[in-house]
Amino acid sequence: MTIFVVRLTLFGHRLRGFGVSQFSQYSAARFTSRCGCCTLASTHRQADVLVAQVTVIGTGLIGTSLGLALRASTLRNLTVVGTDAEHAARSGAQRKQAFDRMEGRLGNAIEEADIIVLATPVLAMRELMAGMAPYLPEGCVVTDVGSTKTQVLQWADELLPDSVDFVGGHPMAGRETPGPENADASLFAGKPYCVIPSPKADQRAVGEITTLAEAVGAQPYFIGVDEHDSFVAAVSHLPFMLSTALVGCTSKSANWSDIGQLASSGYRDITRLAGGDPVMHRDICVSNSQPIVAWIDAFIRELYEYRKLLDTDGADPDTQAVGQVFEDALLARNKWLAGEVNPKAREMQQGQEYPTFGQSMSQMFMGSWGERMLRRMSGDRDDNRRNNRDSNDRR
Repeated sequence: MTIFVVRLTLFGHRLRGFGVSQFSQYSAARFTSRCGCCTLASTHRQADVLVAQVTVIGTGLIGTSLGLALRASTLRNLTVVGTDAEHAARSGAQRKQAFDRMEGRLGNAIEEADIIVLATPVLAMRELMAGMAPYLPEGCVVTDVGSTKTQVLQWADELLPDSVDFVGGHPMAGRETPGPENADASLFAGKPYCVIPSPKADQRAVGEITTLAEAVGAQPYFIGVDEHDSFVAAVSHLPFMLSTALVGCTSKSANWSDIGQLASSGYRDITRLAGGDPVMHRDICVSNSQPIVAWIDAFIRELYEYRKLLDTDGADPDTQAVGQVFEDALLARNKWLAGEVNPKAREMQQGQEYPTFGQSMSQMFMGSWGERMLRRMSGDRDDNRRNNRDSNDRR
């Protein structure tokens, strides 16, 4: 169970309520305005601008890795606090030196929180939100790092008070071996960090989660909730389902004792994901069942086409057609590895500037939420420009 608590302070003053115009006078070369707040980037002035107190509740793989990443960041004056209900998890995180200190009580961890990040198994988040709701500080931002979003955003809308903002988050990072002992400060480096705001989330809240994502080395990626759950089902959830299915198919064979002796690197590599956390996989499947089913069906259709190429009633399969299957797959994979599927992602990997928040929103959001947010942001900017002109006229 993991929660991050971040207190942002500007020269001793809380950042909450700071607008872009106020913050920009203190910004260094690589700070950029996003969503009414700041986007953290590497700069020698970071330590002067941003001071953070971070509390991590739950010290598993992701929670401990986040703690390590924040402690390894260029931020100075950073205190990272950890806590976990299980003594073994706390001890494991302490051995990794992921935190400056450990707290034993949840209330102490959240009573002054500005940002709370839930990194529990997905199905545990509903109960956690309900239990935390009465004690959440007014104006704090709640987020998560779970692999599915539809139910999580619904729970947040039902259970969290109107005095807080919820912004969903999902770093596209991890490994098949769970637990704090496998945590790594570089786990999020260069990885997409999906940001999925609730319809009621304000610009400041989205900006603060963007800041958190960049502080751990990730690249914020703005996306709608339905698209997130479908796309992640394809590239994250379907792979561990296929890995699990292969283990199930082969290990249930009457000849498994002999087959297992022949299994080598290829079998080991493709079944790696089946070695992941069963609780995490269970919760993902339960909370994102329909998108996963849709991609399983698509995979079955694709596999059945391969089956038809091979099942030729005793005749030799069409050599050219069979070979074309593998050539097409090789080409598609190589294009993906080379960054040719999404040229903008390749540009970011080569060190070019991130797109602005507005550009990211317009490029990546789909559906009515994105349209509403863009209209609201545009209206806010117009109001700011009018206010600035009025102020200048009065001078």
